Amino acid sequence: MKPVLEYAFYQYLGNISIIFWHFTLQWQRLGIHQYKPLLQGASLASPADIDISALEQKLATARIGRSLRFFPEIDSTNEEIRRNLSLPEGAVVIADHQTHGRGRQGRSWHSESGSGLYLSTLLKPDLPPEDLASLTLMAGIATISAIPQQTSAKLKWPNDILLNGKKIAGILCECIAEPGAHPAVIVGIGINLNHTRFPENIQDIATSLKLETGKDVDRTQLALSLLQNLDSEYEEFLQGKMDNLVRKWTEHSDMFGKTVTVSQKGKKQTGTAIGLNPQGKLILQTPDGKQHLLDSGELH
Repeated sequence: MKPVLEYAFYQYLGNISIIFWHFTLQWQRLGIHQYKPLLQGASLASPADIDISALEQKLATARIGRSLRFFPEIDSTNEEIRRNLSLPEGAVVIADHQTHGRGRQGRSWHSESGSGLYLSTLLKPDLPPEDLASLTLMAGIATISAIPQQTSAKLKWPNDILLNGKKIAGILCECIAEPGAHPAVIVGIGINLNHTRFPENIQDIATSLKLETGKDVDRTQLALSLLQNLDSEYEEFLQGKMDNLVRKWTEHSDMFGKTVTVSQKGKKQTGTAIGLNPQGKLILQTPDGKQHLLDSGELH
């Protein structure tokens, strides 16, 4: 094929891809969400630079990402999984843009297109509900391990990752219990990668890898690393290797030994963060010398 014809051919395919993308956005706004089979493998000239075909080809996992869905735009990846709880364990939903991305306590998660990595996975562990809180810690380890190691990112209990004191990633785990079934856990992860600015209301508390390092991040490669990390960490979690989880989480955090305030159910406790107990709960020692075990809360 001559160069001019070859260019025209790819331009033609690119136009088809962009037109199809606009149609899928309209379908979703009408409430039609199940169009992933049409998008699977159609990454040529995609408006997003997350190459789903390459991701599917390179992914070598036991559970996580064996079923993979991509949306150019969606309300929330967590909500998409909630609408489809019959998906197999390890199913993953990735979006280029979320219109209603969520964080903990009902906060919104800034999810602009072409900049971050926004995904959720469905887990169905055969474990008692009291053991499921540690999945947030597990996801934190998988996420921070996917971030380039030359950065000084740190885990902040229970579900944030900070870089130079600002939030670069967050994790939202939601447990759904249905009668007669094991609890399902939706693990949502948002990572700020190539953002160059943030809305005024969060610009003092949020940052991105590009803002901190000056370098663009390959979103496909980071997604691949994250999914493979999630797969291996989840396997360890299922095997009951909590000692490894606590050790790795502690190695990636600098909060222990510091005075912190934890808000929980409208109450605040101030004390020294001692560490995590073998079940992954935060040990907070208050000035009276008492130690309190916390499995959730807001750290200040």
